[in-house]
Amino acid sequence: MAILSALRLVVAAVFILLTTAFIASPSLYPPTKLSHIMVVLGSGGHTAEMMSLLRDINPRRYTYRTYIVSSGDGFSAGKAAEIEQMIQSKHVQSFIGPTKAGEFHPITGTWDLKIVPRARKIHQPLYSTPFSSLWCLIGCLRALHATSTTSTIAPHEYPDVIITNGPATAVMVILAATILKLFAVAPARKMKIIYVESWARVKTLSLSGKVLLRIGICDKFLVQWESLAKSINGTGAKRKVEWRGFLVE
Repeated sequence: MAILSALRLVVAAVFILLTTAFIASPSLYPPTKLSHIMVVLGSGGHTAEMMSLLRDINPRRYTYRTYIVSSGDGFSAGKAAEIEQMIQSKHVQSFIGPTKAGEFHPITGTWDLKIVPRARKIHQPLYSTPFSSLWCLIGCLRALHATSTTSTIAPHEYPDVIITNGPATAVMVILAATILKLFAVAPARKMKIIYVESWARVKTLSLSGKVLLRIGICDKFLVQWESLAKSINGTGAKRKVEWRGFLVE
């Protein structure tokens, strides 16, 4: 509950910042026909699972791909390039290597990497977490805004879909996307949120999952264990989470 209260204070503070730094007229540019997906990568197991989740992604549909990593997380930044190699190698004949960030390929499109401040460091004291989370949230707002204004990936367009599987930074990215849509800085049809709970969460949700489910701002909330889905949904008609089997290999 203390963390949730801190998050509410963080969001309230950012509302004020938005009125001076981010609010602008809605884009007059027509939406792109091809989709732009944003992937939030976390350190260690989160990124390994995300690689598995994206194993069958079709780059002809998701022509624009943006990866979000935390500052200092060189592991995830390197994995973003590995994910691109995995994706591109399946769709390009005589594959000799993935394109670099920002380069365009007629078959696999293009990809980009955005770095945001870390929401919480390992062993960081809880009392300082709200401050680092606020800084991370501001960084996420900037990254999302820059994607629509200066990015070569999809100029003047926010991502169509944001997918994540639980790192702390993901909560800040999702909050940032929600704030931008709430203030009509970004169109409501953009930045649909898909949250996939980690395969390792068998009986309970992760902290990120608990926060996001409590706030209720995800368009899709998927868990990978049927027993977990049943325990959360209970016997009510309304499903809080969805279970579609194991999504990672």
